[in-house]
Amino acid sequence: MKKNLLPAPSVLGRACAGFSFAGFWRENKSPLLLVLVAVAVVIVLLIWLARRRRQDDFPEIRPVPADAPGTGSDLGMTQVEGRPEAVDLKPVSSPGLHGKIEVFVGDQLISTYLVTDNPLPIGRDPGQALVIIQEPIISKLHCQVFARNGEVFVRDLNSTNGVYVNEEKVVERRIQDGDVVFLGKKGTVRFVYHR
Repeated sequence: MKKNLLPAPSVLGRACAGFSFAGFWRENKSPLLLVLVAVAVVIVLLIWLARRRRQDDFPEIRPVPADAPGTGSDLGMTQVEGRPEAVDLKPVSSPGLHGKIEVFVGDQLISTYLVTDNPLPIGRDPGQALVIIQEPIISKLHCQVFARNGEVFVRDLNSTNGVYVNEEKVVERRIQDGDVVFLGKKGTVRFVYHR
């Protein structure tokens, strides 16, 4: 008498025995087509974003027009713009950078922050402020430093203890290089603006 040498099929083996791709396709054709279309759209979008980003990152590289003189067999080549000659290159401030603020608590410098085109909210709550000062005199969202038309301003955001520029209470004021802004009248928390 011969014994059966093959082991009994596992649970997974029995479950897969009734599976067929053709049957699965017939039963789930619509959802599978939607998934394929969504994946294709995402791939096309990613390729488009990658190409656009490359062009934005390198604006000095531009395609050569087909009708440009001397292109002949160089179709599809790119032209790299060189540095203009005989131009007086004066140092200019970076676009979008309007200076910095140095934050002090008492006589100790806590941190330095750049003033950019994006508003810089100051407060005690990390969920609302970018400049976080954990002092009781500071409101959750105390004030905001922002740039407008190349000038820098500070705006009180309805704080409990107020904002003082050079010891004068303000709601909104343009600040200049060296101005001291006190957060609360006691003067323990302040920042100094530098252009």
